Amino acid sequence: MESLKEFSSKFIGFVKEEAIENNQSVEQQFTEDVIEYIKEEGLAMSPELFYCESTGHKSMTDYYKINAFDYSETSGILDLFITLYVEQKSDNIPELTIKRIENAHNAIVHFLNLCTKNNKLFDYYREKGMDDIAEIVGLIGTEYADKHISFVRFFILSNCVFKDEYEFTQEIDISGKSIDCEFSLWDINAIQKSDVAAREDGNININFADIAKPIECLEMSESNNVRSYLAIIPASILAMVYDTYKARLLNQNVRNYLGGKIKVNKKMIATLRTNPAMFFAYNNGISSTATQVELIKDETGRIQIKGVVNWQIVNGGQTTNTIYTIYKSKEKSLLDSVFVTLKVSEILLQDEKEKGATISDIARYANSQTQIKESDLCANDKYMLDLEDLSKSEMTPGGSKRKDTYWFFERMRAQYDNDKRLNKGKKWELAHPKKQKFSKTDIAKWEMSWNLYPHIASKGGEVCFDKFFSLYLEKHLINVDRTYYRNLIAKAILYQSIEQINKEKGVKGYLNIICNYVMATIAHKTNKNLNLDYIWNHQDIHPQLVPYIVLASDIVNKYILKVGEDGTNPSVKAKKDSFWNDIMLRMVKLPELDKVLLAVHNDNELTDEEKSHMEEFAKYNVEDWSKLSSWGKANKKLSLLERKKIDHIVAMKNLGKDIPYTMANDALLIIEKFKGLI
Repeated sequence: MESLKEFSSKFIGFVKEEAIENNQSVEQQFTEDVIEYIKEEGLAMSPELFYCESTGHKSMTDYYKINAFDYSETSGILDLFITLYVEQKSDNIPELTIKRIENAHNAIVHFLNLCTKNNKLFDYYREKGMDDIAEIVGLIGTEYADKHISFVRFFILSNCVFKDEYEFTQEIDISGKSIDCEFSLWDINAIQKSDVAAREDGNININFADIAKPIECLEMSESNNVRSYLAIIPASILAMVYDTYKARLLNQNVRNYLGGKIKVNKKMIATLRTNPAMFFAYNNGISSTATQVELIKDETGRIQIKGVVNWQIVNGGQTTNTIYTIYKSKEKSLLDSVFVTLKVSEILLQDEKEKGATISDIARYANSQTQIKESDLCANDKYMLDLEDLSKSEMTPGGSKRKDTYWFFERMRAQYDNDKRLNKGKKWELAHPKKQKFSKTDIAKWEMSWNLYPHIASKGGEVCFDKFFSLYLEKHLINVDRTYYRNLIAKAILYQSIEQINKEKGVKGYLNIICNYVMATIAHKTNKNLNLDYIWNHQDIHPQLVPYIVLASDIVNKYILKVGEDGTNPSVKAKKDSFWNDIMLRMVKLPELDKVLLAVHNDNELTDEEKSHMEEFAKYNVEDWSKLSSWGKANKKLSLLERKKIDHIVAMKNLGKDIPYTMANDALLIIEKFKGLI
């Protein structure tokens, strides 16, 4: 293994090269690169770069700074990142002093205080025209005021090395109220450890005999495909394994660690501190999978697990992380008397898809301390597996803007980086550009915007995906074939084009909201009949669509600014369907799209599944749709947009016009909603 000094030199050299290539500061490039490691460890979901620093401060008590942030509306966890980048002046790595850490601690906490105390910081950046900063400041302030933020995680990132010990507080005072928090320090030493772990073989092979001793177990033969074992594992051994592999041990787990202060986790830590001997009785234990379990017998003939191959904890990540929290603290000795129930399911299947489905089922039905949403289990969903297969086989057209490349679907976290390491060389990178990498939350954002739910898309990755899952995937309404995949990528290109056009215009604030609503506007104005084939074939949008995007973006941007005039946070308002209704009314000013931008849709080209949907739609007559619209209005159960969709169908049927598939499919979704409400 290379020395820390060698690693630091190579890593910082790489960061500086990237900074030049990406036209951003070395500090922010360093922040971005370290965040990739943090994401790979499973310690954060999807942080975004966000630089904000006070100017003209009179003392360090007035100073604030932030380099990146993330927020989960679902869990109420706020992540704030601050970077301490020190230019290296000699061969020696700069040392991170306690004073620097304390200053960083105070700066990032002060920023949070200013966001939540009043609207002064929000107003300051709005008046300066720095809407991108104002948007996030306003979001934090609003979510805190509404008591949605339940836990704050602070990350201090540095290219220096920390040689001392520093114990961070687990509770801070924010605007006069106490809030639970967690601090993580990522110095160059921590970065190297994460880098080394990431380069290891993806399989986690454990020899318990090497760590301490084999684990006694009972064998439970369930089927020819799965063989299960029940054991009791010392908490200290579990912590030692996790200390080496961290989140890679939980790659198949349905949830990330929610933090040491979140509900059940807080109670687990309290049990470990006050009554560790009872932890086994209170805890449901962990459920895991392996592709091979190595057994031995002791001198009395009892079976023991000596080792496991490709070990993964599929349920019990909260337990594992909580134990690890104590293991890394000064209270490590508390684990001496703590034991955990361990179930190991040996998966004997050879087919990868069958294996993935079996792991998902095990995770679904395993005992758990907190509720698991069906959408959490989607990584091994057929939709995801089929999409991944197509992303590996569908190369972009040879004569297109992005010719002879692949769009990389990252079904599992860190897949792109792992594949990049396995396929060393420029050839793989050229064929799989990082800008063509996309995740399940990206898909949800594109699809929900396209299906006229821009307010849902504006709620953030996790919330948006949950809704996408419940509306479409859970009901198996999407058939993933070649046509679907190409249309999905066309939507991705459309979304990215909207984003790029606005960036070139100098738009910074509320960019995500603008993209969501402009995407939905185009879908609405074209009745989802935009020529997506053109976009796939050219890997670019039609030139005549550009001025239309500019006009639509301008309308959305102006309305956002108007909403903010009275102090209302546009980010909050944009998450409501009333905002979409307001935008649609303003989009009346837009001209009709040129027919050259539209696809000629022939019902004879419908898939068998689509034909089945049309047959279902034909069961309802004009009177049925009229009654549904009236019911939705009288009971306020359908939004204005949903009622308008139904009214358009009634009008077209009365005129004897054929109903296109997209309208019929949308109507069926509204019918499904109606059935769920009565």
